[in-house]
Amino acid sequence: MVSPARKLPPAPPSIEDAGGAPRFGTFQGGLDVVDLSRLRGSYQPNRVDRLRMHKKWVYGFIATREVATLFAVVDVGYSSNAFALALDYASGKVLADVGVLGPPRPLVKVNDHPGAGLDVSFQRPDARWKLWRTFGDERFHGQVRLGFPVPFKKPKLELTWDLLAAGGPPPLTVIAPVEGGVVNMTQKWAGLLSFGTLEVDGRRYSLDGGVGGLDYTHGYLARQTAWRWAFTCGRLDDGTPIGINLVEGFNESRDDVNENALWLGNELIPLGRARFQWNANDILQPWSVRTEDGVLDLRFKPMAAHTELRDLVLVKSAFKQPVGLWEGEVKIGGVTHVLKDAPGVAEDQSVLW
Repeated sequence: MVSPARKLPPAPPSIEDAGGAPRFGTFQGGLDVVDLSRLRGSYQPNRVDRLRMHKKWVYGFIATREVATLFAVVDVGYSSNAFALALDYASGKVLADVGVLGPPRPLVKVNDHPGAGLDVSFQRPDARWKLWRTFGDERFHGQVRLGFPVPFKKPKLELTWDLLAAGGPPPLTVIAPVEGGVVNMTQKWAGLLSFGTLEVDGRRYSLDGGVGGLDYTHGYLARQTAWRWAFTCGRLDDGTPIGINLVEGFNESRDDVNENALWLGNELIPLGRARFQWNANDILQPWSVRTEDGVLDLRFKPMAAHTELRDLVLVKSAFKQPVGLWEGEVKIGGVTHVLKDAPGVAEDQSVLW
């Protein structure tokens, strides 16, 4: 029998303590602002290293029983990129799959507010991403438009979405030391109710009643970074929203830092370390992942994948993110919940940046 879930301490008021050192740990709740310039001493890199190591991104995933859509904006300081994918679950058809490179700041924006005050944008003539949440607003909002703006012609993809933060489960915040870097802060939030529409491939999908989540990450990261990741947002048979975030190889450098978590209804439940099994040479083969505490035992059936394989000599990226359906068992407090056909993604990433 798995023991009842433990509670995490509340998130601190800031990423740094009074002396300018990071407040390493795993917390329930979010930070108002992530201002790395407040770090001091050995935790504040010199100007050249800041340019090299400073990375920020926001990733979102929203799904209903019909369709899944994922999107991201990534700011790596000296350049940027964004991507989006939409998948029809009934047919297994990829409705859109786009990844684009962009210029550095200030033409791309990922600001320092992971919750209220979030402001993210990426724009090219043929593509636009925007995510925001104003202060006092109970929802996150976003838009993705793919295609040149041509009068009387619909774009290739037009996504307008909301995720309801108020009344939902709390986010997870992790502040972790980074070997070869300095510090990374990530805020994960899953199991949030979704609203909106997706228009793509001549069809209009409603996102109302779906479930989604967000990943806000901001840190001074190592030159070479790699991880496996799993993220799912869906519902149990009784309609309870569920979200799961699992990682291996990242944000696990100390016993007190761990971003593995389960959102069940309005509750955030921390999990043990995750162990992945997958075919690195064929990511569309089935995956499996378990947590060492025995809470999760999951299988993943990929249906499609967004990949970005780039070799720019000094910068290299092998990013592979299949999207599909998760299934398995979730054991909490002696109760086993069965997860069936839960929309989500897996990820195998190795990057030199």
